[in-house]
Amino acid sequence: MEGLRKALVSGGVLAAVLAAAFSLYLWLALPNCMLQPSDSVVAPDARFVAVVESRICSKPNDNWAKVTLQARESGERALVFRLLEASGPIAVRWVAPTMLEIRYPNGAQTWHSTRIQGWPTVIALIAD
Repeated sequence: MEGLRKALVSGGVLAAVLAAAFSLYLWLALPNCMLQPSDSVVAPDARFVAVVESRICSKPNDNWAKVTLQARESGERALVFRLLEASGPIAVRWVAPTMLEIRYPNGAQTWHSTRIQGWPTVIALIAD
């Protein structure tokens, strides 16, 4: 009986140590990130909405942001800009009813779509 008790206690201690080590590994290995609330900017003529979604992490290489356009009448959506490894936020503003300007931090990896016929033009510029 005493041997069984020692075996159970040893097994419990081993399980607790393994759980603590695994938790520590996950905490160190996985990025510590937080999704930001999405931001919507309506075009001056109210036909389109630009939606900005982003994630901020403790390591800037894990940050990302994306901008989608949504046609208010049809509900169609299109990804128009993506930003990776950013060390700062992006800014989005309509400069005309058919022109969206996106400013992003220097040094980030970017992608933007080609212009979709009938949709606004998207201009991506490095922020000063």
